[in-house]
Amino acid sequence: MFARRRPRGAAAAVASAAIAIVAGIALSVSSSSLAIGAPADYPSWGDVQAAKASEAAKQVEITKLQGLLGTLQKQADDLGKIAEQRGERLNQANVALASATTKTAKLQSQADVAQAKALKSAKRASALIAQLARTGGGDMTMGVLFGTSKQTDQLLSTLGTVGRLSESSTEILKQAQFDKNSASSLAASASAAERKRKSLAADAQTANVAAQKASADATAQLAQQEAASNTMYAQLASLKNTTASVEQQYQLGVTEEARQNAVKNPPSAPIINPNPAAPVAGAVEGAIAFAKAQLGEPYVLGGAGPSSWDCSGLTLRSYQSVGVYIGTHSATNQYNTLRAAGKLVNLSQLLPGDLLFYTGGGGDMYHVAMAVGGGQMIEAPRPGVPVRIVGIRYGDLMPYAGRPTG
Repeated sequence: MFARRRPRGAAAAVASAAIAIVAGIALSVSSSSLAIGAPADYPSWGDVQAAKASEAAKQVEITKLQGLLGTLQKQADDLGKIAEQRGERLNQANVALASATTKTAKLQSQADVAQAKALKSAKRASALIAQLARTGGGDMTMGVLFGTSKQTDQLLSTLGTVGRLSESSTEILKQAQFDKNSASSLAASASAAERKRKSLAADAQTANVAAQKASADATAQLAQQEAASNTMYAQLASLKNTTASVEQQYQLGVTEEARQNAVKNPPSAPIINPNPAAPVAGAVEGAIAFAKAQLGEPYVLGGAGPSSWDCSGLTLRSYQSVGVYIGTHSATNQYNTLRAAGKLVNLSQLLPGDLLFYTGGGGDMYHVAMAVGGGQMIEAPRPGVPVRIVGIRYGDLMPYAGRPTG
């Protein structure tokens, strides 16, 4: 089920963009800079022509070019992972901000209602105060309505000792005090929630600036990387009397085999559900069809359609298209949502439509993709690489997949 396959046809053409390394990106959490450019030591066309005269020299240049292209691919994978992690942090920040905004609005609405109720109770109490003042209740004021909290408490305490108060009058005063305290408490909660919302808004803005810059830097380097890799493919073709396209296909196959050999087996974990529910065929087919309809469309940080995507935006909209909720626009949230719903399955039980999650550690997922069968998955990978179908990667893969319709 998990055997990797060499990309062919359209998949290979899409996958070839991976050789165009995302570069010049300052993405790490520690703000250190990771940057790569076109390799400065790849052969010139003069070197290639000279090497063709000698079989030994030609083989040296072939080996050198293949090594450089392999190194570029490894760097692309590493920087792509960092870019995805930064994008996931932005998605999580936006989810937290949206939740806080909803909470703030709800608390403020409750505080407004409580304040209106408190004013109404205070007016009833003030009318009672005026009546008591006219009938000898002492030096009464409008403190319930206009006084400070301390003045209100003192007034209500004094009124509570007045022997002439009926039971209903006492309740009026108690209700006024309760409503005032409730309004004050809710107002304080709403104020605290607003401060938290502003803090989360600032965090989201900071994450957005960093992530957008990283994505823009990566895209700006794409043309340079493509030019370098295209030149090297052409040089390989000249040395081996083939074509650049053939050499590109060959190198992709070598890269795939190297990645497969690096992690030989899918991660394993205890069986959490020996008999998971089968996916709903119609919903799975619809979700996969939606995702496949986006093949070749660009990766854009925070993209969720209609014509650009990031990883969790693609899975979100694919299942949303068939009426299935998998969580918010965040790989981590989607994993946690499916886990909380009891919808995780072991990788040995993987079926088309299941979601594959990649983790950088610490409980956060930096990437999500959808299994499509035959050991392959569809994904929106990283800046500079469009939506594609590739073999399932084992490195960083979580041992459990999510089954949205199970």
